[in-house]
Amino acid sequence: MLDYYHKLFWSKLTTSQGTDVDKEVDVARHLKFSTSAPLVNVHGQQNWKIERLSLVGSLEWSVIASLVILVILGFGLRVNQLGASGFAEDEMNKLNAVRAYQRGDFTANGEHPMVMKVLMWGSLSAFSTSDEVALRLPNVLIGALTVIPLFLLTAAFFDRWTALLAAAFWATGINAITHNRIGKEDSLLVFFMLFAFFFFVRAKQLSPEDKQGRARRYAASAVSFGLMIASKYFPHYLGLNMLFHHKFHVRKAVAGEPSGNTPGWFFLTIIGVFLLANPAVLIPEVWQYLNAYMGERLLTHSGYLFAGELYKNNMSSSPFWGTPVYFYLLFLAIKVPLIIVAAFVAGLIVAATRPRHMGHAFLLFMFLFWIVPYSLIGGKWLRYTLSLMPFVYMLAAVGVMAVIRFVSKHGSKRVSLAVPVAAALVFVVLPAWTAFANGPHYALYTNALAPGKAGYFFPHDEFYDDGLREGIRFVCESAPNGATMAHETPGVAGYYLTSFGRQDLKSETISSREFDVRSAGGPVYVIVQRGRTYFENRDELEYVRANFQRIHEVKINGATAVEVFVNQPQ
Repeated sequence: MLDYYHKLFWSKLTTSQGTDVDKEVDVARHLKFSTSAPLVNVHGQQNWKIERLSLVGSLEWSVIASLVILVILGFGLRVNQLGASGFAEDEMNKLNAVRAYQRGDFTANGEHPMVMKVLMWGSLSAFSTSDEVALRLPNVLIGALTVIPLFLLTAAFFDRWTALLAAAFWATGINAITHNRIGKEDSLLVFFMLFAFFFFVRAKQLSPEDKQGRARRYAASAVSFGLMIASKYFPHYLGLNMLFHHKFHVRKAVAGEPSGNTPGWFFLTIIGVFLLANPAVLIPEVWQYLNAYMGERLLTHSGYLFAGELYKNNMSSSPFWGTPVYFYLLFLAIKVPLIIVAAFVAGLIVAATRPRHMGHAFLLFMFLFWIVPYSLIGGKWLRYTLSLMPFVYMLAAVGVMAVIRFVSKHGSKRVSLAVPVAAALVFVVLPAWTAFANGPHYALYTNALAPGKAGYFFPHDEFYDDGLREGIRFVCESAPNGATMAHETPGVAGYYLTSFGRQDLKSETISSREFDVRSAGGPVYVIVQRGRTYFENRDELEYVRANFQRIHEVKINGATAVEVFVNQPQ
């Protein structure tokens, strides 16, 4: 049984002489070599036991098997009918960038770093499936594997059962699944961010006297942070990590030991890894492009249709002149399964009542420093919430474990045995079924607080050009030679016009200054997507609805995703 316990911990408890149990217990509580959770539960002065809480080397096979099952389950839910939706315009930008990379041009899509595009390049080259599936497959795999760093980070602050719950919420969570299935950078961002947080907190939990152990963990954290920033230009998560550990200390310092400050080479390593993984950032043309992009000089349209009203959706509209500040709070209220919402609220209450617990402090800190700044930023997109969901799931796991402990403490022995099983059924199986039942168009899910409102509050993000491929196919099958197809997605339109063999059709962007659908001659087929209503095209769309004939409609899960209008009677 001795192999269950950390040798230093065991020797600390068994070699001291002339001290009472309470003092030894106090010493044990501050041995932060593996976790910030209490190491000792005391049941009276003479009856105490040690909890084995090491994180990797001592993981039981049952835990490892559980994680493997969660990875497989998460992958299955994410890869389910992965090509059911055609390309979104954002994804076409990635596909075009991959093609540019193949030609040796690494300046394409310069507002985003290279890591994800390189992975997509490899996937498109390796798999002889549809372009849609191959492009999205790296994110699907990374999204499924994210249960591992989420488990490790949660276990570092709490215990393995809380960690397994958080990992299960991620694996089966419909909101995580939704954004792991699209070709955007957020999946990689979250994956590396969680690993970076985990290795950093593990370094801080070790004594400064263990220089090699801390150095290895600092190095792993630095590599993770470098890859995180090379996946998406969101370095503020590094800043939040440093700020938290500056204000909160996961290990109580011992008098006389060396300083536990973060070494300077940690930051140099981050920069080095970032440059190695993203060398395109050194190209002058990329800096010129980034300058224009950040200055909003590349915008061809603006606006976000939210709950039937059009709002500005750019950074310059911050803090109160863009999309409403309650945008993300509404997302949490109506897009997350209610059982998870309830557990999340319970976890928030538990954390708020015990803020001195390092795990609770970390979750409160990260949640508040996400929800407040992001809510004040004028430009909002639901895909950004992927980096919020780990903290939501961790808090939900804390809430569920608090409920289990409360019921077990106050219930009978039979109740205590039944509670974990019931909790697993309610908090894991139900969300998993919710995800399965709403696939493959997961993004359209709304909970019981917004029944029948799919595509109403967040149409751009909920449809994400779903149904557009089918709308273009209809035009290709119906339009005469030389007709005009007007739309808001030049990349997607060009790809599918080529795929369907209709390069003869003229492709025009409705919001372009060079085109006005109201005065266009000849047969004009207009593809209308509610989620792509902008300030630059809303007058033309109103004209189309009033004066053109609607000849086709694409519905996804009962919600209208795409409408096709024509200016001549059919």
